[in-house]
Amino acid sequence: MTMFVIISLYCALVVGVSLLGGMAPLALVLTHTRLQIYLSFSAGSMLGAAFFHMLPESVEMGGAGTVRWASLGLLVLFLLERFFSFHQHEPAEPIPHAQHDHDHEHVHDHKHDHGHHSDPEPLVAPTLSWGTATFGLAVHSLVGGVALASAVAADYKEQGRIGGMAWGVFLATVLHKPADAMTVVSLMIRAGVPARLAHLVNLGFALMIPMGAALFFLGVDRLDPGHAEALTAVALSFSAGTFLCISLSDLLPELQFHSHDRLKLSIALLAGFFLMAGTSGFEAP
Repeated sequence: MTMFVIISLYCALVVGVSLLGGMAPLALVLTHTRLQIYLSFSAGSMLGAAFFHMLPESVEMGGAGTVRWASLGLLVLFLLERFFSFHQHEPAEPIPHAQHDHDHEHVHDHKHDHGHHSDPEPLVAPTLSWGTATFGLAVHSLVGGVALASAVAADYKEQGRIGGMAWGVFLATVLHKPADAMTVVSLMIRAGVPARLAHLVNLGFALMIPMGAALFFLGVDRLDPGHAEALTAVALSFSAGTFLCISLSDLLPELQFHSHDRLKLSIALLAGFFLMAGTSGFEAP
């Protein structure tokens, strides 16, 4: 299969899991611990994709100086999170039904106190503008599409086929995308937006990945081979920085608030990380 067929299939699968992730708030009761285990695994896969695939390949293609673009990618996404507060998958503290109306504000003031040992209550989404969240996540997804396309392009440049890097970045994207979609739909439903409109917005949000991939290839096609390779190296490094920012923003806020779940969360994190290490074995020597 050609490079464009492969990236089209990857994008279609990512769109599919994103749409499924948007259905989760309507179909599932999510607890804090379940969500954190999933996010730990996803974050581990993104860390592994950055360190085992994207950064090494960007250096091989563009030289050691290419790593500087990773710092820019990390800072750009960090500033998006700071000013738009979009990358907040964690719903707020469980609210007891008897105190839902009376103590709502008090519970939110203590949303990081997760020292309990059970998760009997469903979780409530945080107070956050769904429009702001969707904008920030859309930008994040465009960058994700660039990351996916640049990984596929780099594998074809080096090996003439799909290798471990493209698989690794694809898996990391597939694992993380449902959480972003869940955030968008949850916030819209909480704001009273009709479910049909929420799913339409989620569809548009899911399509940001193929749009990002298309933008990358449109840029590459206009360049000569030497400049195209340099652009691919820069895109890989920049995207690796965004992967690092995303994974750390999922992991670090909960580092001090899950002493009772530390073993489960650590196993999930390492499982995702070593999954990416394993896929690096498919890289050409």
